[in-house]
Amino acid sequence: MSIDSLSSGRQTGAAFVLTALGGLLFTFDLPLLRLSMADQWTMVFVRGLLLFATLSLGWAVARWMGDRTPYLAGAAGIAVACASTLGNISYIGAVVHAPAANVVFLIALTPVIAASLSHVVLGEKVHAYTWAATLLALCGAALIASQGIESGHWVGDGLAMISAFCSAAILTIIRATGGRVATSLALGSLASSMIALACFDIAPSTLLGAGAFGVPTLVWLGLNGLVVMPLATVLLARGPRMLPSADVSMFFMLETILTPIWTWLLFAEIPSPRVMLGGLLLVATLMVHSWWRFAVSMRQTVRPPADGQ
Repeated sequence: MSIDSLSSGRQTGAAFVLTALGGLLFTFDLPLLRLSMADQWTMVFVRGLLLFATLSLGWAVARWMGDRTPYLAGAAGIAVACASTLGNISYIGAVVHAPAANVVFLIALTPVIAASLSHVVLGEKVHAYTWAATLLALCGAALIASQGIESGHWVGDGLAMISAFCSAAILTIIRATGGRVATSLALGSLASSMIALACFDIAPSTLLGAGAFGVPTLVWLGLNGLVVMPLATVLLARGPRMLPSADVSMFFMLETILTPIWTWLLFAEIPSPRVMLGGLLLVATLMVHSWWRFAVSMRQTVRPPADGQ
């Protein structure tokens, strides 16, 4: 076993852990927004500004410590910023025009789109197990969203698909370039925040009012925009630099099941048996697939070198 292969295996394992943590943090996005009890567009506006400020500050500190990463990483950074802006806007539109179940299910298409983009654009071979895991996860999401889909909300559904495509495109761009584009995501957050300010009614005066449990609204939004979402963004942005984008995007599916669980615990919204069944299928699929990917990477590290090496 070579030192380089062992190091590579450990890095791959660490990438899975960090990406999973990023996906887990992302599931707290909606609960924290609901705890704030603020107006929807005020939440979008404030969160966008806070995320932009936090990621930009992190870049400035890293720059001061000697990191030479540019704020906008060339064409890749511009592409990520544009995709992020469009994704944020379309996601907002989907939430407005379609039931949450429809949005969650269609956002779950991200791994399928990412796998397709990686195959077509990057020429990556997607393993049959990854395709199978994606299909199983989609079946779980379909169980959760089936009741909402029957009613039909085509505008919102279309916007949700655009948002899923943007997320998959971002993962694919990061995978292709290996660039650090967290600040490009910050620019996307800023742009969507400014669009919310220009196009929708917001109420900044409500930020000092009491949110859930008597905690000021600004505290909940601050926890979201200054801590949870910046960390989730950075961790998820690092994943595709070492893992196939189709694998990384599967961790976004954690939102499909864990977010309803958090809302159940916080707001006593009890999921239906169908939601619970779909969630169990999603979690089991993610766990088995992640274990398989990790096992494969570890087997590669202990493979004996060829003769003469």
